[in-house]
Amino acid sequence: MPKIVKVMDWNEINIDASVGRGGVNNKQDVLVIQAMLKFALEGRDYFKGDVFPLPTGMMDANTLRLIEKYQRYLRLKRDVKVSVDGRIDPSKGLYVKDRRKLFWTIIQLNGDALEMSLLFNKGGSGDYIQGIRNMFPQVNAILNGTAVGTLNLALE
Repeated sequence: MPKIVKVMDWNEINIDASVGRGGVNNKQDVLVIQAMLKFALEGRDYFKGDVFPLPTGMMDANTLRLIEKYQRYLRLKRDVKVSVDGRIDPSKGLYVKDRRKLFWTIIQLNGDALEMSLLFNKGGSGDYIQGIRNMFPQVNAILNGTAVGTLNLALE
């Protein structure tokens, strides 16, 4: 289950398992990543014309495309060393272990969400985690540990 963790004295959102190409793609992790992508990237020049649908928790081609485009953006436009593999893995600190200066994509996504909150007052509070919680109540429930799961039962 996604949660709020401390990274270098900052509260950040982290996921439980990988999301994207070849990922575990747990519904709650996917939903949180979709919400973070929408919050952090929608409206930025590099992403003009991209569709940021409401978070559903379902891994789809659009979510995968946004993850890949975001990783390319970090590499090409911001000169941030991340893996461009179409997958967002849970953070285990600031850098990927044994890969000098390779950042976790989720760490960068948290930073871009913070930037949107501070520079553009997105979410209205200056606190990007609270802004994401306010914009997406289902994320609030997940981060609070009160999300309601679903059962996939056949109807007779």
